[in-house]
Amino acid sequence: MIEEFLKSGNHPSKILATEKWLTKHEELCGQINKLSITVVSEDVLASSLSTKNPDGVAALAEISSLLNCNFNIEDDFILVLDRIQDPGNVGNLFRTALAAGVNRIFLAGGAHPIGQKVLRASCGSVFHLPFKRFDGSEEEIINSLLTALNKFSKNGFQIISTSSHNKGLNKSKKPYWEIDWTKRTILILGNEGKGIHKRIQEAFNETITIPHNELVESLNVACVAVPLLLERKRVAYISTSSIEK
Repeated sequence: MIEEFLKSGNHPSKILATEKWLTKHEELCGQINKLSITVVSEDVLASSLSTKNPDGVAALAEISSLLNCNFNIEDDFILVLDRIQDPGNVGNLFRTALAAGVNRIFLAGGAHPIGQKVLRASCGSVFHLPFKRFDGSEEEIINSLLTALNKFSKNGFQIISTSSHNKGLNKSKKPYWEIDWTKRTILILGNEGKGIHKRIQEAFNETITIPHNELVESLNVACVAVPLLLERKRVAYISTSSIEK
């Protein structure tokens, strides 16, 4: 994660590291201001952290720059996470979103991206993706998200909700490959148990699903994200290949 933090253009304000770790990572240490490094024993490091088996280093860093995400109408691919609670899911979603070329992420409550479990699960991807998290009561969160989504919708974005093909919904659903992924797109993924909030579902027309065996009620949200987010890259690849031929 320290490597990814450096790649994002940021620098830790303080590094606590053991002699053993410093010896093994001389090249990485060369990228860090030596004045910010404090050598500590393994016992001291272990007592300072919540992880059971620290690997010899810990970093303190200013996170205020990661919390600022202005709306940018020039983006063309945005992911919305609606009240997703599991830190492992949120971390994995950040990593998949980065791989898929998502421009930024909006979070309607749920696990916070700078929580330790989310950061570890994301393998540092949080440092590379601008995000905005809406806080408050559930009603306030949904109101704020709807306001943001309506703004993007008026600027030409297609707003796409996701739904299990087994869940009842009074609107048509189509397989995800029938969507025009070349358009400017906002994809919404919902809470692990409740799915996308009803008001969000009702506000926009497009709903997609991943067809699967009916014996499985629904798929894990982090698993669902992989084919959906990478479908855009697949379509772009096919389009480019066709032009070249």
